[in-house]
Amino acid sequence: MPFAQLAELKVYYERHDVADSGVPLLFISGTGGDLRNKPNQFDSPLAQAFDLISYDQRGLGQTVAPASEYTMQDYADDAARLLDFLGLDQVPVMGVSFGGMVAQEFMLRHPDRVQLAVLACTSAGGAGGASFPLHELAELPAVERVSRQLRVADLRHTDDWIASHPAQW
Repeated sequence: MPFAQLAELKVYYERHDVADSGVPLLFISGTGGDLRNKPNQFDSPLAQAFDLISYDQRGLGQTVAPASEYTMQDYADDAARLLDFLGLDQVPVMGVSFGGMVAQEFMLRHPDRVQLAVLACTSAGGAGGASFPLHELAELPAVERVSRQLRVADLRHTDDWIASHPAQW
């Protein structure tokens, strides 16, 4: 199992260059990111085109959460330290969901490390908050929470669609 010791943090990461492309891509996953879950980014077309690098962020998957509190800056610095560990100076970066927020902070703190960036399904966060108040879902009963999550995840699930597709809903 590949682990990288990044300052005080032991980070689980994977790197696959199936196509022998030699073009590294740092993929920063979202809050649910756990490289043990399959399928994942290594089962996507990205893995067929790039030397794909991804890791479990602090407190996710096989990377433990440090005992002390940590910030978005810490998440961004973890990405920079992983590149240092791998001997990479500048790479394309793709951040998805919370990983997109980390990628934005990474670009602010380490602009010379980013060749280009793709931000997917993310927001700027900060004082403006996330694009959807997910914290409001936490206390809902399970069926209502899942229903609301499905509606947020796929805007085709309108009231009319739900009424006309009860079996699928």
